[in-house]
Amino acid sequence: MVVRYLLADALSLFGNAVAGVALPWLVLVRTGDAAAAGIIAAAAALPMLLAAVVGGGVVDRFGRRRISVGADLASAASIAALPLVDAWTGLTLAWFIALGIAGALFDVPGMTAREALAPDVAAAAGVPLERLAGLREGIGGVVLIVGPAVAGGLLALLDPVTVLWTTAACSALAAAVTATLPAGVGAATGRSGFLEMGPAWAVLRGDRLLLTITLISVGAVAAIAPLQGLVLPVHLVALDSPGVLGLVITAIALGGIGGAVLYAAVGVKVARRTAFVVSLLAATAGMVVLALLPPAPLLLGAGVLVGLGMGPLSAITAVLLGERIPERVRGRVMGLQNAAVLAVAPVGMLAAGLLVVATGVRTTGMLVAGLWVLVVLAALLAPALRTLEPTEVVPGADDR
Repeated sequence: MVVRYLLADALSLFGNAVAGVALPWLVLVRTGDAAAAGIIAAAAALPMLLAAVVGGGVVDRFGRRRISVGADLASAASIAALPLVDAWTGLTLAWFIALGIAGALFDVPGMTAREALAPDVAAAAGVPLERLAGLREGIGGVVLIVGPAVAGGLLALLDPVTVLWTTAACSALAAAVTATLPAGVGAATGRSGFLEMGPAWAVLRGDRLLLTITLISVGAVAAIAPLQGLVLPVHLVALDSPGVLGLVITAIALGGIGGAVLYAAVGVKVARRTAFVVSLLAATAGMVVLALLPPAPLLLGAGVLVGLGMGPLSAITAVLLGERIPERVRGRVMGLQNAAVLAVAPVGMLAAGLLVVATGVRTTGMLVAGLWVLVVLAALLAPALRTLEPTEVVPGADDR
């Protein structure tokens, strides 16, 4: 069961990774407009945010396994529609926007459903959630390295519209594999309405650990997104070294794979607080060095450090969420958390862009590093995060 869950998750992620490279290429080839990809992303931003919130309620209402299957099938259909429309009438910017919005509406609930399904799979298979979370993070890191590389190779051989069939096939296969999981795993937990968010808010407010993790995650993304997506690219392009950016991102991914696999192997044997603090300090050391924009060799080493820290941190967060969120509202709580993260990333990018123009890229890097250090200090000093071991009573479990 664990293998099937991880395989389905990897297939879905691989398809998205291929589409992330092939789709912008196709947009440029068909429209000839360099800004078109940005327009499509902006148009899909609000629907994606709404899908994160409403999708959590859909997951709770219809079941984590069922929505995971349905979302992957719908995602496959929205991607398959691109080559079909291209053959029928030809793809225009309007078609790209419409199908981009459709894909966003399905992808985010599917992501929430797979995240919420992990504790069910671990419990049904008798596997520690630490191990499953670590393996999921590690495999995800591998896919995020391999996927774009495969997409690049396919684009060298095939038309981009043909490459998108790979994404559609991966999503369809992911749905088929998830459908083989026992029907009772990730079943619906109630008859709540899609927009009935009161119980989810109550759980977040009532559990200081969950609320603290959510706020820390939002703060971390507010620092990571502009550093990786804007500060480093601007700095390296100015040095005429854009290739180094790919190497840094690869270094982060490789470090993340190593850290996640290490946590999967020894996570159950190490105190969570110890693993949390060590991982946080490793990530902090790497983030500060990256933000200072040193020469390329140091950038690569810092990237590995960031990954080594972030891999276990992501796994630990997944374990804590799986243990603490009551099953009845798991989809809605995770949907709210995903919405917060999705919302803060573009805000951080916008703020960093304005700072680069006003103060320069190096000053912006130092400010981003300062934000990260503040987030880390908050995480280390937060009373709710001083004890991370599992408890017998889950706070908020009756607040449904």
